[in-house]
Amino acid sequence: MKFHFIRRKLPPRSLPLLLLPAVIFLSLNDAGLAGRAENVETGPTGYVNTFIGTAGPDAGATFPGATLPFGMVQWSPDTSNGFTRKNVGSYQYSDDMIRDFSLTHLSGPGCPVLGDIPIQPFVGEIKTPPAVDPAIYSAKFSHLNEQASPGYYAVRFDDGIRVELAATLRGGMGRFEFPASGNSTLIFDLGRNATEVFSARVEIEAPNEISGSVSSGAFCHSTNRYKIYFTAEFNRPFSSYGAWSGPDLNRGQHTVEGGHTGGWVSFDTIRNREVEMRIAVSYVSVTNAEKNLAVELPGWNFETVRQAAHDRWDRELQRISVSGGDENDKRVFYSALYRSLLHPNTFNDENGEYKGFDNKIHVASGFTLYANYSGWDIYRSDVQLLAMLEPKVASDMVKSLVVDGEQGGALPVWPVANDEACQMVGSPACPIIADAYTFGARGFDARTALAAMLRGATVPDLHCNRCLEWDALDTYLQYGYLGPDTRGRRQHSGPSQTLEYTTADFSIAQLARALGDSATYQEFMHRAQFWRNTFDTSTGYVGPRTKDGRFIPNDPSAYNYFVEGNAAQYSWMIPYDLRAVFDLMGGNAKVIARLDNFFTELNAGEAAPYFWVGNEPVFSVPWGYDFAGAPWRTQAIARRVETDLFTPQPDGEPGNDDLGAMAAWYVFAALGVYPVIPAVGGFAINSPLFPKATIRLGNGKTIEIVGENASPSTPYVQSLSLNGRPYQHTWISYDDWNGGATLKFTLGSAPDMDWGSRPEDAPPSFGEASH
Repeated sequence: MKFHFIRRKLPPRSLPLLLLPAVIFLSLNDAGLAGRAENVETGPTGYVNTFIGTAGPDAGATFPGATLPFGMVQWSPDTSNGFTRKNVGSYQYSDDMIRDFSLTHLSGPGCPVLGDIPIQPFVGEIKTPPAVDPAIYSAKFSHLNEQASPGYYAVRFDDGIRVELAATLRGGMGRFEFPASGNSTLIFDLGRNATEVFSARVEIEAPNEISGSVSSGAFCHSTNRYKIYFTAEFNRPFSSYGAWSGPDLNRGQHTVEGGHTGGWVSFDTIRNREVEMRIAVSYVSVTNAEKNLAVELPGWNFETVRQAAHDRWDRELQRISVSGGDENDKRVFYSALYRSLLHPNTFNDENGEYKGFDNKIHVASGFTLYANYSGWDIYRSDVQLLAMLEPKVASDMVKSLVVDGEQGGALPVWPVANDEACQMVGSPACPIIADAYTFGARGFDARTALAAMLRGATVPDLHCNRCLEWDALDTYLQYGYLGPDTRGRRQHSGPSQTLEYTTADFSIAQLARALGDSATYQEFMHRAQFWRNTFDTSTGYVGPRTKDGRFIPNDPSAYNYFVEGNAAQYSWMIPYDLRAVFDLMGGNAKVIARLDNFFTELNAGEAAPYFWVGNEPVFSVPWGYDFAGAPWRTQAIARRVETDLFTPQPDGEPGNDDLGAMAAWYVFAALGVYPVIPAVGGFAINSPLFPKATIRLGNGKTIEIVGENASPSTPYVQSLSLNGRPYQHTWISYDDWNGGATLKFTLGSAPDMDWGSRPEDAPPSFGEASH
C-alpha cells in the first residue's frame, strides 16, 4: 500500500543482462552515526537492525522500538515529523527531536495509524497543556546516543534524560533516568495519536498508579473505530500529579475525560534519579489490562524483561539460519525476517477475552485472536512465509478472519483492531486463507473458511461493518470485469479491481479443489479467466473497459485507471496463468524483450512503465523470466534488487514494509525461491544469496539450501540438485518441500542459458479447469 515513491535509476544495460555493480551507499557509521544501530545481542538477534526502513517516505516507514513477535504492544519513539503525512512512519531518521514514546505502531502501513498512549519524560514544571503545544515537551537527541535490538530500545536525550524500554506481549517495562531534580515528570498525552482521538480518559490513582483509555480510528481517513485501555504502575510514589482538558491545566486533578486530554505524574529525583514503570494494555477494559500486567510483569527486574524479549526473538529468528557470505547481507536478511514476524498482532487478553467486530466481548478459546491485516499486501509473500514457519500462527490468523467475518457480516479487507478500515481493493482474505492452507497451516476448519469465502463471492452487497467485501460484485458477475462506468467504490480503478477479484476467484477454486469440491472448483476457475476481459489484445496490455465492451485508449504508464500502478505494471499481475498471458503478448521472445525493457528501472513508481519493487502488484514479475524460458535473467534481476535496493541502512527498504510484505519478499528472494502463484503450493526459483541456509519448517522438517560459490556477484545457476538428484526445473512444488529437502545450487558469475530453459522446466500455469 503506497502513496509516494522514490525512483532509483540504474545504469542502462544491453543484452545479455549481466550483473552490474551494486549502487554504493554512504555508510552511516562513516557518517558518525554508528551508535544508533549497535547492540550487544548474540545469535541471529544480534544481526537485526531495527532502524532499517526508518528514513522516510517509501523507505520502509518502519518503527525501531520494542515489541515481541505478533505483539499487542509496539513501544516506540515518535519523532517531531512522524505521522505528518501519508506514507510517513512515526519515527523519521532525519529528525533530531523525539516527541514521545507511544505504545502501538504498525510497520509501514502506508498511512498514519495507531500511535496510542504517548508517554514523554520531561524535567520541569508543566505550565502549558500539551493539547495547546505538544512541541514544548519534545526532546532533542543524537543518534549516537540511541540503541535498539529486538524487544528493546534506549536513548539519552541531550538534556540528560535516559529512556529504556523492554516489551512483553501485551505491555512492557520502562526505565527512566532523570537528572537530579525535584520535578521529574512523565506526561501521558492521551488526546493525541497518529490519526484522531475522539475521546480519552485519564485516572490517576495515588500513590503510584495511572490508567485510562483512548477511543480512536480513522486509518487513511476511514470510518474505522477502536478503543484501547491501559494501566501503569511505578516503583515509587508520585510527588505530584495533574491533568488537563484542552487549555485548562489542573494540578492535583485525578480524573479527566474528553477529546484533548491527558495527565502527568512527577517524582523527586534529587537522591534517586531512576524511575521504573510497568505498563500493559487491553482492547477490552482497564481491568483486563491490570490482569495482563499481573501475568506478564509480576516483578520489577528490567533486565529480566529485556532478556526474555531477546530470548523470544532469538527462538523465532532461528527458524531460518544463514551462514557464510557478507556480514551486511546477514544484517539485511535477519532484519527482514524480524519485520516479517511483527504482524498480525495478538488482540485477545491473557484470559482470552477480546472485543469483536460486533463490539461485543468474546473469548478466544484454544486459539489466539489476531488483528491488523494489510491484506492486499501480505497475501503475496508474508502469509506463505508465516504458514511455512509458524503454522499455528497462520492457522489462528485464518480463524481470526473467519470470526471477524461472522461478527462483522463479511470477511474483512483491511482490518485494524476490531473494525474494517475499507482500504484497497479486491477480497484479499480469499488468497490469505488459501495461501495459509496450501503452505502448511491446517489448524483451522477449512470448510468453514471456504464457506465464508463463497458467501462473499456470491452474495452481492455483503458488508463487513460499513465496508463492502466484494465491491460491485453484481456488476463484476454481469460483465466479467469492472470499468470506469460500472458501480463501485473504486470504479475508476476497474482493471486493478478486476484482477484482484480473479485472484480471489482462483484462490477459492484452489481451496475447493483441495477439499474435493469439484463443482466449486470448476465454477471459480471459470471466473478466474475473467482476467481476459481486461486484456486489450490490440495493445498487449490490460486496460480500462466500458460497459459496452470498448477499451479506453490509455498510456501504459498512466495510473489514472489503476490502484497504485499502471497498465505496464498490472499486465503481469496474472501469475496463475502467465503462459496464456505470454501467448497473448506474442510469445516468449517478445515477452523477454518486454521484460528486459520493464527492468530498465527497479523502483520506478506508479507513473513510469517499469518495475516498482516498492509496491506489491509486481512482486512476482522478476520470476516471469522462469515462465518464458530465460531463468538466468530472473537470477540477475532478483540479485540486483537484493543488493542494490536492500541495505543495512535507515533507507535500506525500497518501499513501505506493509506489515511484513516487503520484508518477506526479500527473505524469499535471498533464499533463492519465491511463492509466485497465490494459493498454489510451490516456488519459482532464482538463486540463493548465501552459501548455506537452513529453514526449520513448522512441521518439524528441515530445508537445506546450499549455494556453492554464492556471493552478490555470482547469481547464475550452473546446476541444481534436489535431494541429490539433478534438477532442471525452475519450479519446486510444496509437496517436494514440505517433507524436508536439500537444494544444492552451483553458482557462477556468467549465465548458463540452457539450465531451466526448456518449456517443461517452467513453473505451472492454470487455465480454465486446469488439472
